Amino acid sequence: MYKPIFKLSKNVFTGILTMLSLLATFINFSELFKDKNIIMMVIKIIGTIILILGISVFYAFLRTKYQKKVNYFKNNGYTVIGKYGNILDSIGLGNVNIVVPVNRCYDTIIDDLVISSNSVHGQIMQYLFQNDLISKEELNRNIEKSLKEQNIEAENIGNDVSIGGKSKGKYKRYPVGSVALVVIGTVRFHFIAFSKIEKNKTAITEDLDYLIVLNQIVENIWKNSNGSPIYMPLIGSGLSKLNYDSNQLLKFMIQFFELHKNKLNSNVVIMIRKEDQSKITIQQ
Repeated sequence: MYKPIFKLSKNVFTGILTMLSLLATFINFSELFKDKNIIMMVIKIIGTIILILGISVFYAFLRTKYQKKVNYFKNNGYTVIGKYGNILDSIGLGNVNIVVPVNRCYDTIIDDLVISSNSVHGQIMQYLFQNDLISKEELNRNIEKSLKEQNIEAENIGNDVSIGGKSKGKYKRYPVGSVALVVIGTVRFHFIAFSKIEKNKTAITEDLDYLIVLNQIVENIWKNSNGSPIYMPLIGSGLSKLNYDSNQLLKFMIQFFELHKNKLNSNVVIMIRKEDQSKITIQQ
């Protein structure tokens, strides 16, 4: 949290000095600091600088701590937004799209062994089942139907853990970036294949996989959003195998989306968990 405060306070401090320099063309500030005692004059100048610096830091602290939403860029009348909140809350917002990164086998058993109940994958699945929005069996059928309609072929990895299989869950592994579209009520869920589970627990994700997933969000999910808002988590957060921290991932997502902004056809909201607010800043 300190880094964004420092960056913002630096910008505010510079902005105040710039504004004062412009005002100096109309107002003679030198009269305010003029003093026969050279020491007192220096003290006045240093005191003014410290005051401006203090105001800058205080403003930056308040803005960083309490700002809940940031607009990153806009194109075609649509905006990419960063926001603190729970992605589950977006389920009740009417016609929306929700991006759900899942493992490449599209497992639906959330038992904290293969799939963590704290992950977005786990939280979304549990919410759907516990609120009777869809049964596990129906969700599995709809996922498989969507993938089959796209002619996406899967690899059968089997249950031999010693050669990279799994002893629990599903054994069909789909290519990274595969997207299964499942409509539940007014919500269009885009389940996108991301991490690869090996030896039951190990989630493997490489940097190239991350790029493929971001590209599929732009090429597939944006295209199939029907113009409704798209809500997504910070892609890749919590995956220790990636070589970047969460703030770097957020910055890269924004840059990647801005690079492809001409394809933007819906508002996009990147949701950062409230509990991560102290370590992930939505400020640019």
